[in-house]
Parts: sequence; structure tokens; C-alpha cells
Amino acid sequence: MFWLAVWQAAALLVSNKLLLPDPADAFFALTALAGTSKFYMDIGWTAARCLVAMAVSFAAGIPAAALSFRYDEVRNILSLPVGFFKAVPVMAIIIYVILLAESDWVAVTVCFFMCFPIVYTNILEGLDAMPSAYPEVGKICRLSRGEIVKYIYGPGLLPQIKAAISLTAGLSWKAVVAAEVLSIPKYSLGYEMINAKYYLETADLFAYIFVIVVLSMAFEKLINLGMRRIEWKGYEGSRLHAHGVKNLPQQPAATGIEVSHLTKAFEGKRVLDDVNMTFEAGKVTALMGSSGQGKTTLARIIAGLEAAESGRVFIEDEGKMAIGKTEAFAGKISFLFQEDRLLPWLNIYDNIAIGGGNAERIRDLAGQLEIETELWKLPGELSGGQRHRAALARTFAAGGALVILDEPFRGLDGSLKDRIIDRLWKRETEGRTVILITHSREDAERLADKIREL
Repeated sequence: MFWLAVWQAAALLVSNKLLLPDPADAFFALTALAGTSKFYMDIGWTAARCLVAMAVSFAAGIPAAALSFRYDEVRNILSLPVGFFKAVPVMAIIIYVILLAESDWVAVTVCFFMCFPIVYTNILEGLDAMPSAYPEVGKICRLSRGEIVKYIYGPGLLPQIKAAISLTAGLSWKAVVAAEVLSIPKYSLGYEMINAKYYLETADLFAYIFVIVVLSMAFEKLINLGMRRIEWKGYEGSRLHAHGVKNLPQQPAATGIEVSHLTKAFEGKRVLDDVNMTFEAGKVTALMGSSGQGKTTLARIIAGLEAAESGRVFIEDEGKMAIGKTEAFAGKISFLFQEDRLLPWLNIYDNIAIGGGNAERIRDLAGQLEIETELWKLPGELSGGQRHRAALARTFAAGGALVILDEPFRGLDGSLKDRIIDRLWKRETEGRTVILITHSREDAERLADKIREL
């Protein structure tokens, strides 16, 4: 009301309706326009150009960001055009695109050039910031590329996607209308604005400005409202089993592992130095050593998550030794990481299910680990100990021939640890090759058939 009063006072002061109509004139002009079908055609075409440009920006920006994340060459090539379009004035782009495209497509093209860098930059930053721990979970759980995108990268990039949609929603109207003013397509709000200016219909011009501002704000707010509804929240049931994520076969034949002359260094510091070690098929071998001695690094090399600088891992395969890379062992490993590595957007049931197993198996493991009442919660709603038990359930559910357990009882009190060992240890390790990484001599002597020192 204050600014309407200011507008009215300014109109009276100017006292020239061609230069500044008063609010009543603009309102009557808007009422007259709203009674024509072309008015709604103009709105529809302008809105459609915004939506098409945004859709194309995401259709191109997401794959481009994925390629740049994977290949440095692509990132280097795209850095110049992305930086150029982020810096160049929109009017310069409009003037040039008018020379190349038909008037109906100028606004879409210009809006794409303005929105694509936003989408590309946000998604690439999200990929760069995503912890490598999550894709490693997908690799260990033998998810396909499509499943990794659907259950790891897609949900993990949700904050960046929402930010990109919000930013492009506000920018698209400005870019599209500015391009329409200069390219004058038949149906558009920008074309009607320039017509009103040519014919000195200033009240109509103000009416169109009002409509554009209101629609732009409404467009942005509706999209932001929709984005707020898309968030990580707990749910009942399973998204994975409902969409056909495979249940893995249980307990393939145990396989022996031999490590020969393995060497690995990080930033010039040698962690593994000519390591030679065997892990007997079907036995539990405790791997011990002080912190920083390379126990976890050795396990990661065996699992195919880390590359050794020299040496080999020999993997028993039907009485023979498969020489070379540990990809030969893909599909046969269950790995409990030191961190729980639960996916924060999946409930506990699905975090277990992503490893494998059917509903009966998952519920049984949850019961034995005393987290059966937490299955429909997100990991963020659980305590650290509960999350660790959920990760242990996922490892056992995966049913690998080789089970690597990195500090499996970390953070558990003595009585709970004893209950879990009594219920599950023999059942879940029998007939499998198990590497138990632990600092506890007591646990090693209690649970392992053999003890190896690093």
C-alpha cells in the first residue's frame, strides 16, 4: 500500500499518462488484457520457453558435469565456455543468437546459455564434494552402474540439484523476457511489452511489467515449494526390493588369498613394505598391528578398492590361483568398513538390503543385532552404535566368500558384544574366509583360527 501511494503521488507529480500512468490506469489496462485469449497465449508461450530451456539445461548440464568429474580433459575443455557464459552480458548473447535462430527459439537458446553454467557448476561441485565412501559401498555391494546412479549419486546430489533448479527458476524469466523483447516472437510477453512501447500504450506496458514480475515470483516460489517437499525423510517399506534390486546368492565357496611382495605408499610414506601373507580358505584370520601399520590398506587392496604400487594378490579359484588384479574376486567380497558408511537417504532396512538378502534374512539379522525396531528410520536418527550394527548386518547379508571385518565390535559395550558374538559369529563366518582386523588381542584369540601380525 505504501508503494502504491508513492506511485500515485509520482503520477500526479509527473501529470503525464504517456510517461507515468497512475495505478488505476494500469489496473484497468490489466483487466482489459485479461479478457482476451491472446493474453493467456502470451503467458503460456513465455512460461513454456522458460520450462523448455530449464529442462534442456539440466539434460545437458548433468551429463556434462558427470563427464567432467570422470575425465579431467573434459573438465579442462568445458572450463572456458562455462566461464565465458557466466561472465558475458545476457544482451550480448541475445544480439548474436538473433542472427542464428528463428524468433520463436531465440529466447530458449539464450536462456539455455544462461542456465547451463549454473546447472553444470552446481552438479560438478556436488560430485567433487561427495565422499568416495558412498560409491565404494556400491562397488562392494555389486550394484550396477544404473543402481549406483539411482541409489547413490542421484540422492547424494539432491541438495545441488535443488539449488540449481532454484537459481535457474529465477534467472529463466529474466533471460526469456529480455530475449523476447529483442527477437519479438508472435506469442510472448516480451513482444507485447515492446508493442505497448511502440504505440505509447504506457498503461498496457505497466500492466505487462506487473504480470511478468508476479509470474516470475510465483514461478520461482512454486518451484522452491516443490523442492522443499523433496528431501531425505524416513519411510516404511523398501525402495530397493520394490524396484527389483537383486538378491545376491548366499555364501559362495570359500576362497583362499595369498599376498605376495605387496608395497604401498601414501605421500611418500610407505605403509606396506614387501608384505607376504596368506589367508586360508574357510578360516578366520585375525590381522593385528599398531595403528598406521597398513591393516586397512591391505584389506582395501585385497577388496579391489586400492591399487598396490607393486606386488600381487593371488586368489584361489577352483583349485588354481588367479594372478593379478583383485577384480577377479568381484562379487565375492563382504566388507565392513571402519566407518558405518550407511547411505543417509535410505532407511536402515534398505541400507541392509543394498548388500543383499531377502526380507526374512534382513529382519533376522536386525533382530539378532537388536535393531529390529529401527528398520524404518534414517541413519541420522540412530546412535553411533546402532549405525555400526546396521553396517554389520549389511556385511553379513551380502554373503560373500571373503568377509573383511575392520574393527567389527568398535563402540559396543561388553555385554552387547558378547550377545552378538554368541548369536552370529559362528553362523555368519562358518565356511567363509574371514579377515578380522582388530586391535584386541582378546578378540583375536577368541574368534580367529590364526593370527597374523603386520
